[in-house]
Amino acid sequence: MKSIIDEIYSHILDKKKEFTNQELLREFFKIESDNDDMAGKIVEPLLKLDARFKQLEDSKWTAVKKVTVEQLPISEASFILFYIDDIERPGDRKLYKADDIFLVLKSYSSFFLYEGGIINEDIQIRDVLKRAGRYIFLPYDLRSLGRLKKIYRVISPLQPEIITLSIKSLVSVLFPGKQLKTWDDIVKEFGIMNFHSENPSSRVKTLRHIFDYILNIVGEKGITKVEELIEFSIKGRKKVDFSRYNFNREYLKSIPRMPGVYLFFNSDGRVIYVGKTNNLQIRINSYFWNTGESVEKIQGILDRLSGIKYKVLGSDLEALVQEYRLIDAHKPRFNKQMNIPERLLDISDKILILPSGMEGMLKLYFLSNRIPLLDHDFDCSNTGTEVNDILKKIQKPAENVFDPLKVIALFYMRRYEESLNTIDIDRYGSADKIVKALQLHCKNLNEISRSRTLYI
Repeated sequence: MKSIIDEIYSHILDKKKEFTNQELLREFFKIESDNDDMAGKIVEPLLKLDARFKQLEDSKWTAVKKVTVEQLPISEASFILFYIDDIERPGDRKLYKADDIFLVLKSYSSFFLYEGGIINEDIQIRDVLKRAGRYIFLPYDLRSLGRLKKIYRVISPLQPEIITLSIKSLVSVLFPGKQLKTWDDIVKEFGIMNFHSENPSSRVKTLRHIFDYILNIVGEKGITKVEELIEFSIKGRKKVDFSRYNFNREYLKSIPRMPGVYLFFNSDGRVIYVGKTNNLQIRINSYFWNTGESVEKIQGILDRLSGIKYKVLGSDLEALVQEYRLIDAHKPRFNKQMNIPERLLDISDKILILPSGMEGMLKLYFLSNRIPLLDHDFDCSNTGTEVNDILKKIQKPAENVFDPLKVIALFYMRRYEESLNTIDIDRYGSADKIVKALQLHCKNLNEISRSRTLYI
């Protein structure tokens, strides 16, 4: 069932208008009152902690609808069609950790960018992987997807979050009465000539030819958005028996499409799995239609699953940090903590500025050689005393402090360095000037939220 906050969010979006505290109090709490203070004390603590709501200057509430790649029209979305052959052949040296992996890929793989029916073969896969959340990936087969995830780790130790769409699943839904189990079956059915071969480029051209055909068919069925295409592709999968869980399909549909962390519990209330995501709804739902992860791992989770909890956060970095902390605290059966070898890092003192999950705030991450990673929710309405206290810790002489979370934040900063808002502490000279700089960022919170997460 939806929580009352989710019900309020859906209601505000559906009505496309602003609501006062009193109106929400009457509608959802069934309390009739003309007392503004009482209405505010009940409603505001709930909505201010949720990044989906924004309180305007007249104290009315509006809902912020963020658009993810799954919500784009199919004609505007960017798809990556790809095939990767086995790079680590018998007798060859291990290449997945080699510096020249992306040069080697040219002989062993093929990647096409598909936008609005137009193909672009001149793409740099390293750049694509740095912005993986902006694309839908269509692998030729599951082995290609597994190899792509290994290659991803060459540029980052962080777990890849790749949104995938299965051509074979789409074919099985569109042609349920036909036995199209292999690529040879599909190629024969579609009458494709001179494409399907051992050559990586030819295999991706086969994939493109079939994808074109599929999009024409689903378009006639009224499917126009990526999320509709993903939902359509799972119709042929095994039906889920929700009687074994303490949630239902409607609950899964009500989960917000926002960054966050999620926890899976068994019937004893023990955490068995922790995950992070840029899109809670799509990611949590994906466990009920496997999209390329280990079938054995997912089945093991589902066999023990009883309940799900999630928390909406302000950004994907916050989700990464929280996931690491939750795994460390709960040590879930199906998680393997990210292995980050201890190393000396040479970091100039910086503040990373990201959206906060709380209204009217910025999420700050303080990076320095002398302290572990520190995060702080900066209230745009106060004087910044807490920031001053943190800066004093950084200025104290100390040896280099290793912290795995600092490594995660550093890799995140390097991944998004072209667009990430940062403050170089040494340039400002005083805490007062740094606080003033942060307050300038406060004047443009919507822009930070839009451009500094993986939303389109």
